Amino acid sequence: MGQSSDTTIMIVGDDSSFCYLMRRYAERSAHRVVFAYQGEEALALAQRKQPAVIVLEVGRPGTMGWNVLVELKANQATSDIPVVLCSWQDEGERAVKKGADICLRKPILYEDFLAALADVGICSGL
Repeated sequence: MGQSSDTTIMIVGDDSSFCYLMRRYAERSAHRVVFAYQGEEALALAQRKQPAVIVLEVGRPGTMGWNVLVELKANQATSDIPVVLCSWQDEGERAVKKGADICLRKPILYEDFLAALADVGICSGL
């Protein structure tokens, strides 16, 4: 099930370099982008915008990104939105247990970004 090239991707993180890179990747793949910092802002924006996918940056265990993931998956309005979790750590198993669809390990290459989108059913606009 592919989405059209006007698909919205929500990027959630507090690292400006990560957000910049993910924005470039999303725009290069012909998708719209919305940003949120972690916490309540991310949850509210996800409910309001209903993006096709959320690219979520997480840090070490117990940080805000993990809380955002849990809250997104616990909320009926956002629980079906696929989440691509991004971390410096090998968090794949933990991420899936907490509800992420895919876990990418930083540094993230453009090809990995595109493959993650395809894995959650979003086609590149190219």
